[in-house]
Amino acid sequence: VPREGSRPVPFSRELWIERADFSEHPPKGFRRLVPGGEVRLRYGYVIRCDEVVKDADGVVVEGRCTYDPETLAGGGAPRAGLGTIHWVAAPDALDAEVRLYDRLFTVPRPEDVLAGGDLGDNLNPASLIVMANAKVEPSVAGDAPDTRYQFERTGYFWRDPNDGVGDRLVFNRIVTLKDNWGKTLIASAAGQAGVSAELRVKKIPTPPKTPPPGAPTHVSEEREEVRKSDAELAARMARYQSELHVAIEDADVLTGSREVADFFEAALAEHDDAVVVAGWVVNDVRGVLDGRTPAELPFDGAALGRLAALVAGGRVSRRAAKDVLAEMADRGGEPGDIVARLGLEKVSDSDVLGPIVDDVLAAWPDKVDEYRAGNSKLFGLFVGEVMKASKGAADPKRVRALILDRIGVRS
Repeated sequence: VPREGSRPVPFSRELWIERADFSEHPPKGFRRLVPGGEVRLRYGYVIRCDEVVKDADGVVVEGRCTYDPETLAGGGAPRAGLGTIHWVAAPDALDAEVRLYDRLFTVPRPEDVLAGGDLGDNLNPASLIVMANAKVEPSVAGDAPDTRYQFERTGYFWRDPNDGVGDRLVFNRIVTLKDNWGKTLIASAAGQAGVSAELRVKKIPTPPKTPPPGAPTHVSEEREEVRKSDAELAARMARYQSELHVAIEDADVLTGSREVADFFEAALAEHDDAVVVAGWVVNDVRGVLDGRTPAELPFDGAALGRLAALVAGGRVSRRAAKDVLAEMADRGGEPGDIVARLGLEKVSDSDVLGPIVDDVLAAWPDKVDEYRAGNSKLFGLFVGEVMKASKGAADPKRVRALILDRIGVRS
């Protein structure tokens, strides 16, 4: 910041913080705000949570804290060993819409895994998530329209040149942040192969292809050294590929330590589709570690396996299961109970989904006309909007069928 200038950041009696920065029952290693604990506000003071307020459902909605006026960052009394969290002053924070863009497809090469299906089967329902009620600090209102931002711990953003004009603040994510998977769960080597580990979803278990002579194996030298000193991990590496048909990159990650391998084995005991379970461990668990190891999570591998089984059994969609996993990572709990409590059971009933589809199409009449005129790329927009409206609970295949039935043109 000193190299790039400065900006005023208002401080007030009431602050907004990220929900993930507070835990009433923190797992081991949690270094953010907890009841009775202290944490530093980024660029601000050290605060202590003295009391929590819950709503009628028992969900924490407010933390009542005190701050130490002698601990202002940059000039106050030092306080070592504390975690740091982000915040905005509630009275001064500006409302903003934040659009989180991600990959359009759930697999690296969607054309290679059709298996008789439609290309749309591999669309990523979460390729666009719109956070309509985000809060940002007031200084952004005076910035030049083409200013790029790093919203800390979230990614890099740019103000939308069409929708974010005037007083309306709309920010598009243009680059995601590099994750900590490599440090916390032995990072996937998929990036060395030019493939996104985040979206490596195997729809059909198939034996891995034998690489041509001289081709890179895409395994980590560090993990390979670990396996050389642990015969059990070396044996699992071979078995995961030859017997379970797990891709070499995933098998490499899963056998990088006993802790990760045992976590995978426990999940596999609950759901025997090794390729699917590997995808959950390598890709999804990564996103909820937040500096923890698998052993420090408030759920175990068996619980993850039961969640994967719920998806395979059709009780919950893959998209909604991510919300269940986030809840498990925050508070623990049984996946089935969380699905029921959050109302995330997969919905396939046309009588329920039909009105949602109708509302979405009615909200985008111009796009419907464009689609009917030949712009088939808009089909994913309609599916994504229905999935958002249903909070991820809608059956994507049924949604696609209903949309096609309404607009009368096949993408």
